[in-house]
Amino acid sequence: MMRQPERENFRSTRRVAARAVSGLVTVTVLATGSVALTSGTAAAEQGAMIVPAGGTITGSPNGYCRSGNPHDGFDIAGPTGASVKAAADGTVRQSDHAASPGNRVVIDHAGGWETRYLHLNSRAVSTGQKVKKGQVIGTIGSTGHSTGPHLHFQVERNDVVIRDASLLDDFRCGSTVSQGRTIAYAFPGLPGGGGAVDAYPKLREGDRGDAVKNLQTHLAAAGHSVEKDGVFGAKTLQAVKAFQKKIGTAADGVVGPKTWGALVTAPAKGTKLREGSSGTEVKYLQRGLNATLGRSLAVDGKLGSASKAAVVAYQKSRGLAADGVVGPSTWSALKSGR
Repeated sequence: MMRQPERENFRSTRRVAARAVSGLVTVTVLATGSVALTSGTAAAEQGAMIVPAGGTITGSPNGYCRSGNPHDGFDIAGPTGASVKAAADGTVRQSDHAASPGNRVVIDHAGGWETRYLHLNSRAVSTGQKVKKGQVIGTIGSTGHSTGPHLHFQVERNDVVIRDASLLDDFRCGSTVSQGRTIAYAFPGLPGGGGAVDAYPKLREGDRGDAVKNLQTHLAAAGHSVEKDGVFGAKTLQAVKAFQKKIGTAADGVVGPKTWGALVTAPAKGTKLREGSSGTEVKYLQRGLNATLGRSLAVDGKLGSASKAAVVAYQKSRGLAADGVVGPSTWSALKSGR
């Protein structure tokens, strides 16, 4: 069995170059006698993610099944040496060994999703390698802080562990899961998922691509000297930190929802807006709400019912008067990365 009293926290302190956009759910697989492994080749063609290994669930993001102690993922009992497969297409951000997680593989996926595979007996992929859904990335083991063979499979989006009931339903305590089975969860932003690819993914030093170029364009518009080359290097990092410091948020160099929201609303004059308003200021608002809340509002410059609902949701989440009117306090919150 997996040791239960202490909470598992296997987040790395450094991300490496060539990272694709990511998100994360956690599952741990422990040794039991009843394990049904299937290839799941057909299932891998459907849905956004698949179950990476077969076994019996002994823990979930709601806690360990027996003790109820805090836990960030699913524990699935499985035999040493059983294959572990990538849950979705992505890029390996980490393939290493550390004291607590043991042999670890972390994969970044589209839409801000990330999956972690811990306590592996062996690793079959390298940092920076691109992988396909269903590709073998390692084997179940008991390395690190573990008292039995298991896979710790963890899923997050934008560094937040997913604890939605609709996801947990697929990994109920005591149930047996089969490798390759489609996970019945939307996973917005992933191919086969429930939404479009995130236009404002979490970015950090080492990332590259169109999203970084978009970031650099906004930084330049905000008065920072950066080259629009699509590479998040030292100069872009410096510009991000300078922008974050200017707006009064944590200057950690990581571009998340709040920093994106502040960047895309930076050019706005702060005109008071309400349902029925239209124009460029509304477009800035819509982009800011999409970036900050992860919404998919049409950036059409028309403040209709959907945009008003998003404004109200934002105001409530920030402790502002939730009247749907975008005045100085709402603009200030968006522009300061709240």
